[in-house]
Amino acid sequence: MSSWCSPTRTFVQITAGEEFACGLRADGSALCWGADSAHESTPPAGKLIQISAGGLQACGLRTDGTAICWGDNEYGQATPAAGRFTQISAGWNHACGLRSDGSVACWGDNIDGQSTPPVGPFTQISAGEQHTCGLHPDGSVSCWGFGGYEQAVPPAGTFTQISAGWSYTCGLRTDGSVACWGYMLATPSGTFAQISAGWDHACGLRADGSVACWGGLVLPEL
Repeated sequence: MSSWCSPTRTFVQITAGEEFACGLRADGSALCWGADSAHESTPPAGKLIQISAGGLQACGLRTDGTAICWGDNEYGQATPAAGRFTQISAGWNHACGLRSDGSVACWGDNIDGQSTPPVGPFTQISAGEQHTCGLHPDGSVSCWGFGGYEQAVPPAGTFTQISAGWSYTCGLRTDGSVACWGYMLATPSGTFAQISAGWDHACGLRADGSVACWGGLVLPEL
């Protein structure tokens, strides 16, 4: 078993980073495992309500909605913005938080503008490698940051969820179908209830509980 494979525990949320992963227990404590070169697998004590793993850092939301991050801080990605958030998303060298008014604050690397969000409001955010995407209340998507593979150029239409990978983004449309843009070789057919984008592959959860994955590391349906 690889060192970043899940330990025997029960969690209410899990999130995977570069070579580590974290889980949130029912009591609000976080447990991380895998690589720990920048202390990314050493979460702080205290209760969290949400966690998100990025490149070599992870971030969490405390019970009061403030953000805390740990791990690599070379670009300031582990030094979160002040204030309270309803959602958090850690990217490669940056992270973003969604505020209750729908505005977004980002911190960390901003060489391609990935930490400079447009005016919202948004209902969900997802940080990728050097780009970030946000879902508007009307179901449309805006992305910002590096777009060399068109990962920051979302298609038209309405979505219920988005997930940014490292050089692409995927969105779940209102009819349950999936659309991906950027450096993504294929998209699956059928309908899904949830999607999650990784380095060069993505996976989707169907309504019947089965899983399909696609992309650079294509896995069979389960």
